[in-house]
Amino acid sequence: MKGEGAPVTSNGRHRSDTPIPAFAAFIPFGTLLIYHSYPVMSLGWVSLAVMLKSIALLSICVNVIANDLLWIVLGIWTYIIVCMPLYVNVVKTQSVTIVEKNCDGISFTNLFKMCSKAVFSDYRISLTAKIPLVTQVLVGGSILYEVFAADWIIHALAGFGIGVIALKAYRTAVNNYGYSPLVSYFNLDKIRISRVEKKTGPLGFTLFSIVVVASIWEIFERAVYLMSPNNAFRIGMEPFWNITGDIVFAITGGTVAWYLIKCKLKWL
Repeated sequence: MKGEGAPVTSNGRHRSDTPIPAFAAFIPFGTLLIYHSYPVMSLGWVSLAVMLKSIALLSICVNVIANDLLWIVLGIWTYIIVCMPLYVNVVKTQSVTIVEKNCDGISFTNLFKMCSKAVFSDYRISLTAKIPLVTQVLVGGSILYEVFAADWIIHALAGFGIGVIALKAYRTAVNNYGYSPLVSYFNLDKIRISRVEKKTGPLGFTLFSIVVVASIWEIFERAVYLMSPNNAFRIGMEPFWNITGDIVFAITGGTVAWYLIKCKLKWL
């Protein structure tokens, strides 16, 4: 109608009348175009997203030159998930917050969807978790095979990123369903952990998530090597102590993430 104002976003800014498709978030500089029409993120975080996307693209080019198939694939995957926070915020603005608390009945599918949407829609959490990830894909293919124990640094960075996401997922699940219903759903009430949940719950879930992801990664590496010792991924057979070190350093990175978010980075 004539006289009505332009659409207003959640942060109070007026949105442009020129429609920009949400898929533009996956274009190298599409983030800036979307910000002009849908300023759902502050300019500072938009700048961080553009920088992370640029590093991810650079890592793809570097690893193409190095002919490293594994890190090329990881670079492409990293680029996609770095773009996801803006995409989700444009397509489903504030939709993750419209969830009833203490919902009747918990299903793993709904729990997973809710936590996934919460992680990607919270661009602060999502982009913070991607900072170590883009560092990994940039240096992984180029120095991982040249410097002794450099992969432990890579795993520590991975642990940090996983830890940040795990904490967000934990908070989302507890805030929306409550701790006691979740404990009952996963049959954890039998081991009487509710007494120490307030101090150790988030840390325990963080460490559990890291161990699961790290173990899956190590199994993947072993499977690739056993199927083809001279594989295109350049994955070799690591000794047991190296595998143990990978997991230990991943746990260390996740513990650092838990401490920073719980005690220092209150804005997260």
